[in-house]
Amino acid sequence: MKDTATPPPSATPPPSATPPTGLRGNLGVTSIVMMVVAAAAPLTVMAANSPLIIAMGNGIAAPLDAAIATLIMYLFTAGFVFMSRYVTNAGAFYAYIQKGLGRQVGLASATMAAASYTFIVIALEAYIGYTLSELLRNAFAISIPWWLLSIVVVMVVGFLGYRHIEMSSRFLGLALVLEVGVVLLADLVIVATKGASALPIAPFTIHAALSGSPGLGVMFAIYCFIGFESTVIFREEAHNPDVTIPRATYAAVFGVGLFYVISMWCEVGGFGLDNVVRMANEHTGDMYLILIRSYMGKVSEDIVNVLLVTSLFACILALHNVVVRYQYIMSRYGVLPVSISSVHGNHSSPHVSSLVQTSTSLLGLLILLALGLDPVTQIYAWGATAGTLGYMAILSMTCVSVLVFFNVRNKGVGNLWHTLFAPIGGLIGLLTCLWIAIANLPALIGGDNASVAAWAIGFLVIVTFATGYVLASHMKIKYPTRFEALKELA
Repeated sequence: MKDTATPPPSATPPPSATPPTGLRGNLGVTSIVMMVVAAAAPLTVMAANSPLIIAMGNGIAAPLDAAIATLIMYLFTAGFVFMSRYVTNAGAFYAYIQKGLGRQVGLASATMAAASYTFIVIALEAYIGYTLSELLRNAFAISIPWWLLSIVVVMVVGFLGYRHIEMSSRFLGLALVLEVGVVLLADLVIVATKGASALPIAPFTIHAALSGSPGLGVMFAIYCFIGFESTVIFREEAHNPDVTIPRATYAAVFGVGLFYVISMWCEVGGFGLDNVVRMANEHTGDMYLILIRSYMGKVSEDIVNVLLVTSLFACILALHNVVVRYQYIMSRYGVLPVSISSVHGNHSSPHVSSLVQTSTSLLGLLILLALGLDPVTQIYAWGATAGTLGYMAILSMTCVSVLVFFNVRNKGVGNLWHTLFAPIGGLIGLLTCLWIAIANLPALIGGDNASVAAWAIGFLVIVTFATGYVLASHMKIKYPTRFEALKELA
């Protein structure tokens, strides 16, 4: 089939889709990549996720799991990015989903996406408060309640989100360089110390791949990529978005993927094939810090502890900006109150939306605090799990939408790889990981009453989707003009 960059008439948004005022910026590929990779929090992944991949997945095959997850994300990205030429605003997932599956499903996915990222943000805000409290207590004998530190973090993130996007970009860029730099330095030290044995072939063998629970290993590796697709959310603030956004998305996928493959490979080699699984099971929380101390000394461990906090903060800020722009776009088209789409006269930022998200985080934390929930085993574990389930469901719906858009609504547009084979491959991989997550939900949540919590989380995720669908149905009946305008989201 002929590949064309010119959208068919049905895919071209009407002139009214671009309001007279909007966000402004001059973000290039590097700035956007830094923001979306910061959302993935590479150092936090190595410290928190990689031990789970090794302990609950298939052991030494962790780098192979990261490579498989990279392939799945690439297959998703191939169709997603190709479709981006037919979606001309910053509507993100729901713009893509409604393009193929209709306005009601599109709006339902919007509420699910905004809620899922919000769950993750609040979970991380609780976790960073606990981490900061422990760091201050252990390093300086200063005792400050975790919730007070969480509130301070929320306020600082809200301030940066209120300002121009390039201020957030500069901070995230600095934090990202530091956390990636320390991990790569550790990789180099391990290779220099152990030589060829630091990069054994065994993790990439069939025997290693099929050992343990490979499904869980790949699923945890998929978690490591959260936020990479948010490149499209910054479309209005990007320089030459038709070029910048695809390049940034592919750079994020392959950059993050290669980083995880190499770093987890060095982690396995650093501990040794015979010891790494035992270390992951016995020292899940501080396994990576033990590795740093073993090869780089106590001072380096202390530095990594501090950078873990900045990594968490960068992740919170990046995801805050994502939710803010979801709300901003929905407000522009009448789904949320129109005031939320106000743009600051000096900062060219969605400042009201940032205030709304900051208030949501504060209210959520205060309610959870009043309920007496533990910041790590309950708020973080439950919030991150709920958000990740919603995230994988939305990725899956996006793949379905790409398939419907190019193979049902606009036959003959594009080539088979981008419009059929890659989206099908991505969908199979994502649905498999989603099924594994649901099947193992109680074990993933852990703690007392895990089954009850699992049912509650599953119900909450479904409610976020149903709320958007009911809202769209209500708009269709009561406000047909506003409902018709939703087509401009794509």
